[in-house]
Amino acid sequence: MPKRTILSILALVCAVALSACAPKPITPQARPMGKIAVAAFSAPKYNWELLAGYLPEEGKGVKQEILAKLDDDLSQALRAHGVKSYITPAATRQCQEIVVFERAGKSRESAWAYWLNVGRCLPADFILVPQVLSWKDLEGGGNPASVVMDLYLLDVQGQRVVARYHFDETQKALTDNLLDMGKFVRRGGEWVNAEVLAKEGIEAGLREMGL
Repeated sequence: MPKRTILSILALVCAVALSACAPKPITPQARPMGKIAVAAFSAPKYNWELLAGYLPEEGKGVKQEILAKLDDDLSQALRAHGVKSYITPAATRQCQEIVVFERAGKSRESAWAYWLNVGRCLPADFILVPQVLSWKDLEGGGNPASVVMDLYLLDVQGQRVVARYHFDETQKALTDNLLDMGKFVRRGGEWVNAEVLAKEGIEAGLREMGL
């Protein structure tokens, strides 16, 4: 049976079983009012570098070229959502270096205190901090892509987390989970790479944060 026919049948089944196939609804949030800074994607190697939670595996990083591509994907998603005026990751990185320099020789501070100080240095009302916790790309032999990442929106002056979006996705075969039929159809019935999964996470995270 041709692939197009199979996808058409699956789409019809998905429409009938809407509750199982529809993407998780995201409640629209009001866009934060104030100056927003965006940090570059980072890949913490140790749990103390996280704002919350823990790493699936400590000591394992992510290639710099992957992080750079994620920065591009995040920038494109922000522009597509109409968020055009924000402090760029390049400017944010300068303040990160300043904060690290000022803390040289002192006791290690928490990730929370570090990012608040970066926000104050800019200065910004809010700072978006994206972190990749785990990254496994699509491989042959039945090894699907898998991505775990967090997006945090911090209120610098209020010293609080406005929102945290946790994304943990490993693509599964349709036969392993019929509830993922909607994702299967949207992905064209194909096994996708980790970047496709990450883009889905970025899109959903920004929407949930009102960005």
